[in-house]
Amino acid sequence: MARSPARSRYTINNSSLLLGVAGAESSKPRPRGLQRDLNLSSANPTIHEATPLPRWLHRWAVLTVCFTLALLGLGAVVTTFRVGMADPIWPTYPWHLLLINWQEPSPGLIIEHTHRAAGYVVGAASIVLAVGLWFSRPWRTLGWLGILALLGVIAQGVLGGLRVRLNALFGTDLAALHGSFAQLVLALLVGLAVITSRNWATPVVSASPVESIRLRRLALLAAVLIYLQIMLGSLVRHNLFAALGQRGHLLIAFAVVIAITFLVKGIFQSPAATRGMATAATLLVACVVLQLVLGAEAWIAKFGPGGPADMRPVTVHQAVIRTAHFLVGSGIFATSVVIALQAYRQTMPVAVLAPSSVGPVGETA
Repeated sequence: MARSPARSRYTINNSSLLLGVAGAESSKPRPRGLQRDLNLSSANPTIHEATPLPRWLHRWAVLTVCFTLALLGLGAVVTTFRVGMADPIWPTYPWHLLLINWQEPSPGLIIEHTHRAAGYVVGAASIVLAVGLWFSRPWRTLGWLGILALLGVIAQGVLGGLRVRLNALFGTDLAALHGSFAQLVLALLVGLAVITSRNWATPVVSASPVESIRLRRLALLAAVLIYLQIMLGSLVRHNLFAALGQRGHLLIAFAVVIAITFLVKGIFQSPAATRGMATAATLLVACVVLQLVLGAEAWIAKFGPGGPADMRPVTVHQAVIRTAHFLVGSGIFATSVVIALQAYRQTMPVAVLAPSSVGPVGETA
């Protein structure tokens, strides 16, 4: 006996959501809630028919993030040794170090120009990434995100140049802004590395929409608090607004630890969490533990006995601690951005995606 094909059946085919409708009921209007769920496929880049991205784009995006982390590390060394004004001339050639007599420049000049050369490398990598995303984009938004990342890198370079050119007017104020904005550029590049991965194109099925919303809020809160902590840390590093920077950096640290604790707990207990989120959460915990140790060491070295920090020469040990503290903080922020992106991916309820008990058309019992 043939089964009556009177009901609908939903299937997932890689990156698209297909509606299999059988019988005369296919012409009936769908319920409003169901129609809204189905419309997600056109509003969400993770559930649609699209040309897959070339694999080299994801690898290039990851490489660009690595270049950016190296650039941030060099910038941290420049700040630690206070050599941001070792060369008051800007702009300079990317190959400037090849044009000078190596018996004359100070170590500070070499550090500063290495930082500038790394900035040119990140700029070139961002150009390739933006062009590749623009011409290979499976959806328009991704191409514009590549352009936005490139503009962010350009703006960051201009801020670095203004910090040199306008030092007499603003002192280290622009240096603090330069360091804080760098974290936003890093977050955008990390986001592109996540979005261009193969896992991003795979639809995510949420068993609990309520839990998904909760994870999204926790992830967003953690990322915002971490960035606020980084901004306050920038004030401490550049000795700006000492009362606000020092007190705020310490107090927000407690808030960050609490927010990350709830986020990690939610990820490991929620059925809506993915394996990628669990991996990122594990890495986040490890980085936070390491960051607390580095932060305590950096704080003691900066504000411990021996007089004001600006009046004492910076040792290599202190430079390593402070630079590592800055880089681990950047890694924590980048990891929180990865978790937030994964949490904010559009999902479809399991009830909508589950196949109907009715078999395909023409199936016999």
